[in-house]
Amino acid sequence: MRNNTLFYLSVLFLFAVACTQGPDYKVVRDQVVSIHDSVMMNTEKAYAKKRSLDTLSMKMDSLKKAYPSIDTAKERTSINSLRTRLEDADNKMNDWMHKFDAEAGNKSNEEAVQYFTKEKEKIKSIDSLYINLLKESDSYLMNLKKK
Repeated sequence: MRNNTLFYLSVLFLFAVACTQGPDYKVVRDQVVSIHDSVMMNTEKAYAKKRSLDTLSMKMDSLKKAYPSIDTAKERTSINSLRTRLEDADNKMNDWMHKFDAEAGNKSNEEAVQYFTKEKEKIKSIDSLYINLLKESDSYLMNLKKK
């Protein structure tokens, strides 16, 4: 009877250990890829915003005629700042994509999970950057139209 109890406890222990293993790296990798796909849509939006800002920058004379009280030097500085930050976000995204390795290679599941978890944090940071810059550029363009 004692041997049976020991056997069942051993089986229960092994089952518990097997069930507490971390996530499969493929699940975390898929999350990273999903976030990446979302960020790629934002890169397209950022490109459109940069084009709009470029157009505005080239038409400062027309803007001054339409809104005589506008400070074109200040607006040009704001436009250049937004453009530069949008370009920096693009550069960060490109750098991340070039360095990202979607294959686990010879890594153990645990090592791969750690790698993809770090990459998930990096891409989430880039996603937040794009979201904030898109909001800021939308707000800037809307306020400029109101002047």
